[in-house]
Amino acid sequence: MHDELEVGRWVDDRLAARIPGGEWEPNVLRGLAQLRERGGLEVRRGRRLLWVVIGTAAACLPLMAFPVTRAFAQHCMSACVTQSSRLRVFFLGKETAPGPRLVFAAPETRKTAPDFTLNDVSGMPVRLSDFRGKVVLLNFWATWCLPCRTEIPWFVEFHDTYKDRGLVVLGVSLDDDGWKSVKPYIGAMRVNYPVMVASGGIAPLYGGLTSIPLTLIVDKAGRIAVTHAGLYSKSEYEASINAILAE
Repeated sequence: MHDELEVGRWVDDRLAARIPGGEWEPNVLRGLAQLRERGGLEVRRGRRLLWVVIGTAAACLPLMAFPVTRAFAQHCMSACVTQSSRLRVFFLGKETAPGPRLVFAAPETRKTAPDFTLNDVSGMPVRLSDFRGKVVLLNFWATWCLPCRTEIPWFVEFHDTYKDRGLVVLGVSLDDDGWKSVKPYIGAMRVNYPVMVASGGIAPLYGGLTSIPLTLIVDKAGRIAVTHAGLYSKSEYEASINAILAE
């Protein structure tokens, strides 16, 4: 596991080097904007391009055989899966399958985040309600989740960048084998914020947690202000964090 994470970081570094001043992120939205400026595409051509996306994802699968190509393929698969719903909307004119979902809740409609107490990697209890007065980024994830692997380095950075402004980052793993997988994983990823392993009662509190990653921004009053269901860009997460910190 450690070797594959190191390989993944090597691939990240090489991809980032191809874009001066920025980290590597597939910018599908910018590509779609350029297409719109050129007058758009007919629905039939849109369907063909959607099949190109599906074919690209399928082409990534054989690359999983070797560590370096596997890391690149994971980027490919994450990009295709994350952006496919946006491509469907653009090309076909309607949503045809569930995709990433971003929800901002107005202060008067926000619901209190269900409280829980879980032990961190050192065995110390962490209680969500103890962080009232701070903004909490609460991330539900798992070691086998490829988009989660993309997000975690961003959350590590957010912890350092925004902690003095009142941000707390908490990670809750949904791995079935618990700390056996989680402990070496967070060590290899250099996670610098509290991580817990979910108990059986957590999922029902948060709507069943049928898909991950799920990242909630909890406001200073302990209410769910923003819901990120699925993988979003780093800039979208930062925009959410800054908006709630500014309240």
